[in-house]
Amino acid sequence: MKKFISAIGLAAIITGGAYAKDPPPYGENLFLLGFPGFIANAASTVGGGLYDAGPYSINMNPALTAPLQRVSADLGASIMTGDADAGFAFLAGALLPSRWGVWTGVLQGAFMEAPLYPPGNTFSGHFGWARDVTENLYAGVSIFAGATSKYGDNFAAGLDLGFVYRIGNLSFLKDARVSAAVANIGKTFSNDAFDNFPGVFTVKGGFAAVLFENDKFSAGFSADLAIPTFKNALLSLGAELGIVKIITVSLGWDMNIWELVHEIGPHTPFLGIAVKWTANTGGSDILMKQGWEKTDLSVSTLYQRLDDKTNLFSAGLSAEFGSIDKDPPVIKLGEAE
Repeated sequence: MKKFISAIGLAAIITGGAYAKDPPPYGENLFLLGFPGFIANAASTVGGGLYDAGPYSINMNPALTAPLQRVSADLGASIMTGDADAGFAFLAGALLPSRWGVWTGVLQGAFMEAPLYPPGNTFSGHFGWARDVTENLYAGVSIFAGATSKYGDNFAAGLDLGFVYRIGNLSFLKDARVSAAVANIGKTFSNDAFDNFPGVFTVKGGFAAVLFENDKFSAGFSADLAIPTFKNALLSLGAELGIVKIITVSLGWDMNIWELVHEIGPHTPFLGIAVKWTANTGGSDILMKQGWEKTDLSVSTLYQRLDDKTNLFSAGLSAEFGSIDKDPPVIKLGEAE
């Protein structure tokens, strides 16, 4: 904990003289708009307090998808409302596990005008691969590319690297995890008014753990620190409460040092709710052939007041096809004849 606090202090000192960096407000979260899971997990590079991951996760840390075993899909949309205009963002992603690792693709767009501190119209895609290096160590890499318009035509292209290590039980904490990632290695967006959003070469790290867990309730927390271009600092804190393995309530708060210095924000705490259930999707020969007689569905929504003039509303749908066989095979030895 002392090291974590020291890191925050160092980042704040670095940021104090970082007036050369000029991203649009909320531009650091550009790749995180469009799906509520990004913010509901406190933009966590370590999967949030109760470890939730899906196709969308590669935009935070490409290693997060490594332990996933089922074909899955995400679809989400967000609206940012301001004084007169509204911004819109969407995300669509799919994930395919294989014997060589987990492959993930995500497409997203964000369309924001004044007075929402415009990055303009952006469209981007991420394609990633992850796998478990050992039972507790995950690694992943993703590439991204995109284009922006309206306030100057431009493009983005680069890659992300990430790791997650599951420590296990740590004192009274369960499933303790740490993460490290480097995002936006390459070129990010620029336009006529702003440069480098999200920040080029963003170093990230996080810690998360489960506080308690039983058949009815579970709770966990996460803390993340990101340092874009070594000229800014982003701190994200989150807590999650699981209820009978169906409902997840997320609370959290994030702080952007650059925006605080320039008297933008601060963001207020967010509230997210997700409901998960299992649907019978059998009956089709194609689905039965794939072993997709059952599908886990999750509907999520989120609200956050970004500042006195801007609100964020987000909703999403996730699907994990098939079911995981948790019962080991039973081997019976027949009597010798």
